Parts: sequence; C-alpha cells; structure tokens
Amino acid sequence: MQGSGWTRQWVDKAEGKQGYVPVRRPMERQDIEDHLNGRKTYGIYLVRYDGTVKLAVMDADLKQEFRGRRLKADERYLIRREGSYLYSRIGELSKDVGLEPTAEFSGGKGLHFWFFLETPVPPGKVKRALEEIRSTLINDLKAFNLELFPKQEQLSGKGLGNLVKLPLGVHRLTGKRSYFIGCRDRSVEAQIGFLELIKPSGVERLLQSIEAGKQKKVLPHPRLQKWSGEFPELSTLEASCPPLGQIIACCRQGKAISTTEERVLLQTIGFLKRAKTLVHHLMAFLPEYNPHLVDFKLSRLRGSPLGCKRIHSVLGFTGDLCLFQESGDYDHPLLHLGEARDGNPVKAERAENLASAIDNLKTAIIQVQRFLV
Repeated sequence: MQGSGWTRQWVDKAEGKQGYVPVRRPMERQDIEDHLNGRKTYGIYLVRYDGTVKLAVMDADLKQEFRGRRLKADERYLIRREGSYLYSRIGELSKDVGLEPTAEFSGGKGLHFWFFLETPVPPGKVKRALEEIRSTLINDLKAFNLELFPKQEQLSGKGLGNLVKLPLGVHRLTGKRSYFIGCRDRSVEAQIGFLELIKPSGVERLLQSIEAGKQKKVLPHPRLQKWSGEFPELSTLEASCPPLGQIIACCRQGKAISTTEERVLLQTIGFLKRAKTLVHHLMAFLPEYNPHLVDFKLSRLRGSPLGCKRIHSVLGFTGDLCLFQESGDYDHPLLHLGEARDGNPVKAERAENLASAIDNLKTAIIQVQRFLV
C-alpha cells in the first residue's frame, strides 16, 4: 500500500463530526499495531509519488436521509436489498474487465470495494473502468451513493489527492471495526490471514478493455458459470431487471426478504415454465424456507406476471423502467426472457410423472447439501 502519504482519523462525538489530518513521517510497525488494535485509526492517499496507483476503491455510502434516525422496516429491507445487490453486481461487472473486488464493511455507513492491482497504472485508467461500473448501477439505487477513489487522474500543486481509511480499523465516530465480508471470522487475526490470500488483479485485461472502449455484455465468471448454466432464467433476470435482481441477490446470499419482496418474486418467476424449480432454488437459501408453504403459494397464483410499474411502486424503486423492443401498456420482467406479453398462469405442480418427481428430488438434494457445507 504505497501511497503518497497517510493520515490519522479524528472525531468530535459531541458535534458528530470526523475527519483526517496528514501524518508527516513514515509509517512504522507500531502505527500498524495501533490501527489494528483500535487505539488509533489511519487512512492512506491512493495516488503514489510517481503519479500511479496500485489501489482503487468504490465507496458505497448510505444517503443522508437514511442516517441518524430509527429506520422503518421497509427502509431496512431496502438497504439490505440494495447492499446485497451491490455485493453481487459489482463483483460480476468488475470481473468482466479483469478486476477482482474485495468487499469490506467500512465500519461507518456503507461498504468499501477494494481493487488491489498487480502493477501500478495511471489513476485515469482504473478510474474510467470503475466509472463504467458506477454509471451502470447508480440509477438503480435509492439508499446508496457510489463514489470512486481516487477521484482525480493526477496530482496537482501541493495536493495529496483523496484518501481512504485503511482496512480493519475502528471508525472513530461509530466505534465499529471494519471487516472483509468474504471472511466469516471477524477476528483481526483471521481477517489479516484473509487479506494475505488476496491475489491482486492483473492489469493487462483491464487496459485491453479500456482501449477497446466497448460496452460488453457481462459474462459469467467461471465460479458463476455453473449456476448460470443451471438457472439461466435467474441469471438473465438478475442482470437485466434491477429491482428483481436485488431480490434474487438477497436470496442467493441467504438474506431474509420481506413479504412484499417475496410477493414480487412469486408473481414474476412463479409464471415461468420452470417456476417450481426456480422458486424453490431461491427460497431454499433463506433461513425460514418451508417447501410445502412455497408449493401452496405457487398453487395460488392466478392471472399474469406482476407488471414493471407495479413492481417499482410496491418496492419503492426509483430507477428507470426497462425499455423493451416492443414495449406496450403492460410490460413485465419476463419479457427479458422472451416470454409472451400476456403470459399464462402457473398451476400447482404435483409429482404425477417422472419428470416432476425428479424435480422434487433435486430440490431436496440441494437443501440437504446446504446443511452439509
């Protein structure tokens, strides 16, 4: 982490303010120990003395209206849903340009997505790649702002550029320690071990992507190819329909969803040909999964898939409506899959033939496997 300097975080809890002051000396081992032990908290400037960077950060912070007050239940679900969506989509979009993000709870009001680079590059190069990701997501978010660090493409005058709090430190204002989300053990020792195993991203593919200057379709990372191959409908909807994609991302991460979110899920995916397989696959991730109750709810579906406007309304989603090649008065997310505009109601599936029985068995096996992992 060679930047052009480092800083110490200060806090005035009476005023609810915090900031950073530059430290005018080399960082020593004791400083690192103080940071990890929570005695002090330090940050670094990302642009190096030679004008290059080996680090970049995408900062997802809660918007001001969601801070400093008791949140309503639907607001908490919104924050959780968007946080899960960011964790999933930033990872997928980053891998498409050869970057591997490492997500961290900031200890304050959001998430940091760290991008460790194998070799130094000009700030403008990595910034342009991350700006492409940011612009893809920003209009789909109501609860979070997205900022990129470093913000500048080169240093000017006596400025040191933008800084970011070092990982694994205690936020002086909240008193909360930051941690890498990918490591379940939040002890400092385990987190350091996790950090040591992170492999920096090579920059060759990043530079090729920038030079090509193309808007490429997101390709599944090898670790997601198997899932995308087994459930192409879910993969397409997660990438194409932001509000539905947020719910799918929550399910895949085992996060509880609200009654409204479950309704949206059932009244869209529940109208697909493989409704039972797809819905059970997602619901089986959830802590209160009840396969018999899921079957009952599927059997009660009538009419047509929930429309885009209605989904935006019930979820409080403020992003733009999707544009379809043949948009009509009643657009719905399943049009991303080429489904008929009117759709057909799904009836309860019963194990009346071999195919249905095998389907039920697969669902049961998946559930058992999750308990064994």
